[in-house]
Amino acid sequence: MDVIRKNKISIRDIAKECNVSVATVSRVLNNSSAVKEQTRLRVQKVIDKYNYKPNELARGLYTQRTKSIGVILPEITNHFFAKVFLEIERAALEYGQTVFLCNTLSDYKLEDFYTERLTEKQVDGLLLLGGRVNQTKTNIQYVNLLKREVFPTPVVIINGKLDNYSENCATVSSDEYEAMYQAVQYLTGLGHRNIAFLGGKKGIMSTDIKLAALKAAAKSYNFVIKKEWIKLSDYTYQGGVSAMNKLLAEKDKPTAIIAINDEAAAGIINTCISKGYRVPDDFSVLGFDDSFIAATTLPSITTLSHPYKKLGSIAVSFINDMINEKPIGKDKNISLRMSIVERQSCKRL
Repeated sequence: MDVIRKNKISIRDIAKECNVSVATVSRVLNNSSAVKEQTRLRVQKVIDKYNYKPNELARGLYTQRTKSIGVILPEITNHFFAKVFLEIERAALEYGQTVFLCNTLSDYKLEDFYTERLTEKQVDGLLLLGGRVNQTKTNIQYVNLLKREVFPTPVVIINGKLDNYSENCATVSSDEYEAMYQAVQYLTGLGHRNIAFLGGKKGIMSTDIKLAALKAAAKSYNFVIKKEWIKLSDYTYQGGVSAMNKLLAEKDKPTAIIAINDEAAAGIINTCISKGYRVPDDFSVLGFDDSFIAATTLPSITTLSHPYKKLGSIAVSFINDMINEKPIGKDKNISLRMSIVERQSCKRL
């Protein structure tokens, strides 16, 4: 058989040369046990001889699987989402799966659109980050959409939740509540007794959880957080700039600042410098996420790091356990500890 013919060999050619049915060759390709060992070896030898690669679309029709998973997130340029997605992609490759990334640009209508499109593409599983799953109050319309269009396709939520959607659904999250206790312990350990919180939005879990933990920690640690030291804005560099400008307008000022994330922390630090303040001499600044920006600012940012590799690998493992109908039971909602990464933006009083 010439080279051109080799490249165009089909499953029918394999079956003909082996004197078996196309179905038998298909069973060998899919590792089915319904083939005699002697026949399987003979068919596999011919498959190897021509280095035959099956058509994945045709295989999907046989297995009812596409070896693909969909990821929906609000903004891939956000450092947290980018790092989590990278770990998801790495983990999926271990399972031989293709990952479809859908970036919603923080548009809920686009989130609905991508949810429906990925279902139409018959992805084997769906991973959700940010967007509606990060709203403190669950969006019932989105839950209904998932029940109508997605179920029973497995769904895994990273750093979020959906009330009333638990069947064929699992969650893996960083423990941001406990992480805020770590932040308070760290800053009070440096002697800070006046602490501010800047950035974020109410109604979003990553903000509401941190604020709740901060207020609860005030009962256990010796520090003050005044109402006027809480300045919400958003999760961007400019949000940090805006929040810090408002804080600087206050008569009484804290000695330490906890930022919603590293991007906001970078905006806070640069605003301080532009106004003649020094970090960490005048203000200690602590961020969240351990994104690459934390290591590039001057000074570099002390921050709380997510366990990115675990978030990605556990999420993909959950998806594949559900695909293969393996019971995940009580462990389908996993919370992972974050860790302090000490750099230059905080100092002892």
